[in-house]
Amino acid sequence: MAAQYFGKNKVQYSSFTFQVIRTEHFEVYFYERERAAALDAARMAERGYARLSRILHHQFQARKPIILYASGSDFQQTNVTSVGGEGVGGVTEVLKHRMVLPFTGTYAELEHLLQHEMVHQFQFDVFSRGQSGGGMQMLNAVNPPLWYMEGMAEYLSLGPIDPLTAMSLRDAALEGHLPTIEQMTFDPRVFPYHFGHALWAYIGERWGDEVIGEILQGSASSRGIDFAFRRALGRSLEELSEDWHDAVQTTFLPQLVDHYRARRIAKGILSQQRSGGSYHLAPALSPDGKDIAFLTEGKSFFVDLYLGDAETGRVKRRLIKSTVNTNYESLRFINSAGSFAPDGQSFAIAVKHKDRDDLVILDVKRDREVGRIAIPLNGVTSPSWSPDGRQLVFTGYDGGWSDLFIVNRDGSGLRRLTSDRYADLHPAWSPDGKTIAFTTDRGPGTDFTTLRFGNMRVALYHLNSGSIELLNHMDRGKNINPVWAPDGKSLAFVSDRTGISNIFMYDLTDGNIYQLSDVYTGVSGITPFSPCLSWAHKADRLAFTYYQDGDYDVYALDNPRSLRRHPYQEPAKPLVFSLLTPPSRDTAATPATVVAVTPPERPNEATSIYRSAAGLRSSAATPPTADSSRADSNAVSVRSLLDSATLALPDTSEFTIRPYRTRFTTDFVAQPTVGYTRNNFGRGIFGGTAISLSDMLGDRVVQLGGGLNGRLSEAQVFANYINL
Repeated sequence: MAAQYFGKNKVQYSSFTFQVIRTEHFEVYFYERERAAALDAARMAERGYARLSRILHHQFQARKPIILYASGSDFQQTNVTSVGGEGVGGVTEVLKHRMVLPFTGTYAELEHLLQHEMVHQFQFDVFSRGQSGGGMQMLNAVNPPLWYMEGMAEYLSLGPIDPLTAMSLRDAALEGHLPTIEQMTFDPRVFPYHFGHALWAYIGERWGDEVIGEILQGSASSRGIDFAFRRALGRSLEELSEDWHDAVQTTFLPQLVDHYRARRIAKGILSQQRSGGSYHLAPALSPDGKDIAFLTEGKSFFVDLYLGDAETGRVKRRLIKSTVNTNYESLRFINSAGSFAPDGQSFAIAVKHKDRDDLVILDVKRDREVGRIAIPLNGVTSPSWSPDGRQLVFTGYDGGWSDLFIVNRDGSGLRRLTSDRYADLHPAWSPDGKTIAFTTDRGPGTDFTTLRFGNMRVALYHLNSGSIELLNHMDRGKNINPVWAPDGKSLAFVSDRTGISNIFMYDLTDGNIYQLSDVYTGVSGITPFSPCLSWAHKADRLAFTYYQDGDYDVYALDNPRSLRRHPYQEPAKPLVFSLLTPPSRDTAATPATVVAVTPPERPNEATSIYRSAAGLRSSAATPPTADSSRADSNAVSVRSLLDSATLALPDTSEFTIRPYRTRFTTDFVAQPTVGYTRNNFGRGIFGGTAISLSDMLGDRVVQLGGGLNGRLSEAQVFANYINL
């Protein structure tokens, strides 16, 4: 049991026997249950390193640690850091540059998190000059803001502006709360990830992605961040803020005429005015459409489960209060939703309980728990009832992978439907009981040999044959959260194929897709994979989460199929977000292919970047000639690097695996002080220092210190050993 601040405790329910995969640049810590997924993660890590070392012009002097957990529940037991709540996807600590993250069941999301946290390893390595634990003074002196650190990590792991970031930009521009860089730096209400992502994307697009490495290298000095931006861009942060502000507004405000707010087609039922909360997540309608269960923080800080009136939005009561009951430690509000049974009285939801997730069945009429199913897996999300109310289908997480499972209402008969590395999310049982619709990355875009992952699409699992059918017209964008129409002849789902997350419908009769909504901001939960859609089977009412004015509100519409018009026609080219019009670009077009940039001869040696009429080039690259047919052939593009699936992708035969052994290494050494004093109270030498050491998993800590004040008899020595 690891002691935490304010008397709270982090409880270790499980004992993990770690092993170590050694690659060229990393040591990957894992335990046997996640071995296969960990080997894939190690390959992704080496590919991510190849990408980032080219962009940032930096190389590690020593291997960096990556510590993997098979699930969020396992991750929350780590001793490496005290951070690990429901909303934390991963963390990189500054002392040993340890990256710690759980598997999410989706390889595309895993790679995003892995490369995001790896950017932090690069940042800390630059600030510490390659010495673990040696960068605290520089970090404290520079004090880089979150938009700088997290925004850079998002851009270098996601690439150009994605639909979720664009949603935040559109909303902020429309509502008049687009932050300045100063506000992003000092206002804690500003979410640094999306706005920071957009700012770095703007910088990379306008000045070239190689300039990001120059800014990072230049920031690691006593002159600070503003100087680094001035030197690299020729713009102060204030001037850059104005440019970016104008670009966002110019790009997104004109789009308002082509779209509309949700209130044009639906009725707002859950908002801050009604519940007191800013987040209304995972809406679930009762079969008759009269009640709605949802997750919100309400007027408190913690997310709980509530029941509301689906007509008026009036909150009837709180069904689960997670802060006072250890049986409901977390309600999985990020990536899961509950569902009503066909009788409209029973409600199933996944909850964290100790070291596992349980399926809990509530009686919403009598306001009490009537069933609890302990699932012997790493995690559980998104239960959905069978039409007869006797079974539940859900996404189960095992060894880092997500699969579909069925279990009887009484907890018996657990059965696995899928067993592979594909992501299988958001299952929904058809009204006739024969088919399960779900979200998956199966398809031609996914190749586990090269670890290339296709887009999320809607598929059907046929229970009689066990076969999986991939629906047509799903090759573009994110397509998630399928819900069945009452007659079982169509499916509604959320897709961002237009660049904005909206509601679409797949007609199983004619095989066509129809767009039902065209809102300006987006139909979305907190993350790209958060469930946000529900269809009442008896009332033909659809509820969805809509992002507006920085809040997640819930809207409802009756007879959603009445919005169906002509079959959706896919545009010839996918939408690419850009904050610049072509004449405004300061660099030449990004090449379509990846060109390797010569790394510095010595690790950690910064590479200068030069400007020319042709754009930016590395000092290690040959200057382009005037008659060069491709003047920008040495440019490095984040987009092209992220698209390079085989770049430096190793085979697992190149790795070595060994058992984990406890070995103490330095966390930090307090700056020694020494001096001599002579005054009315005496004379003598004074000084002191302290050192902290720990093993890589943070399970054992040794702290030593001492001080001298004039005489040896007045010396002080302390020693502390912690075994967690």
